[in-house]
Amino acid sequence: MRQQESSMSIQNTLGRWLALPLSICVVTAVGCGGKDDTMGSGDTSASDGTSNGTSDGSTSTSSTSGGVTSQGSDSATSTSSGTSGTSTSSSGGGFIDPPDGGVEGQCDPGLQDCPNPDEKCTGYVTMPGDCCVDANHCVPMMGMKQFGEPCTRIDGNDDCDKGLFCMTKTSGSTGEGICLEYCVVDDPSSCENGGSCLAFNDGALPLCEEECDPLLQDCQGSQGCYPAFDRFVCAVPNLDQGGGDGDPCYTIQSCQPGLGCVSADSLSDCQDTACCTPFCDLNEPDPCTSPEQCTAWFEMGMAPPGLEDVGACVVPQ
Repeated sequence: MRQQESSMSIQNTLGRWLALPLSICVVTAVGCGGKDDTMGSGDTSASDGTSNGTSDGSTSTSSTSGGVTSQGSDSATSTSSGTSGTSTSSSGGGFIDPPDGGVEGQCDPGLQDCPNPDEKCTGYVTMPGDCCVDANHCVPMMGMKQFGEPCTRIDGNDDCDKGLFCMTKTSGSTGEGICLEYCVVDDPSSCENGGSCLAFNDGALPLCEEECDPLLQDCQGSQGCYPAFDRFVCAVPNLDQGGGDGDPCYTIQSCQPGLGCVSADSLSDCQDTACCTPFCDLNEPDPCTSPEQCTAWFEMGMAPPGLEDVGACVVPQ
């Protein structure tokens, strides 16, 4: 009964934000308990924080994700004139609708349609200093690192093979990362290494992401399980410090694994636009500190199979 009441009260007053960024910091997982946690965070870090499920949706936009207002971001939501960077194919029925806005780009990273065979299509940041990829271009091959392998990203290029993207702290960051798989948004078969194709950053960054359970935190290696679109995906935490309960956050991955970035309107003591709050199990005793309560993350009847018991500590509205 609590699940239904909580879900409805939150839905009536909150919006839902979505986005995601990535980081490569290893953080201690924080969980609320409940479900069997034997799967835990895997020992292997073969999947990038955004790969195995990492989401590099560097989405810095707000969007709705469920009964709770969640903030996210690695995905720059800037729209600029130009052709859409989203990968699409002639076949219908995809995981995500193409973005409404156009994204600047010379090529399609999912299709790898650069005319020169010695070049690959990869994402880059059009405005120096921005956090996140917002366009795609053809660049010379730097290397042939494969899916899940460590990689190095420089401005506008990396040493992953064609069809892969080196995800670092955020999609626009340089340095060490992990090769993730690009995909064609309306072609589920394009995720050859598994996962769902999600179009981050207004379509400029279509990546295959592994789905996960935020209560189990069942991602590999140092990845955490974070909300993206209408599900949860694995991603590397995007934080150098903080990210604990009540700490400010600006992207979904700027919270420690086991916590979500939620709008300040939904929290009792958040001194910023949004703060981290723990996920919780609706079927277990409420672990939240009053006046916050364990409230359904998804609207009633909208949770993906197996995630009906996912909640977050927020103030009921």
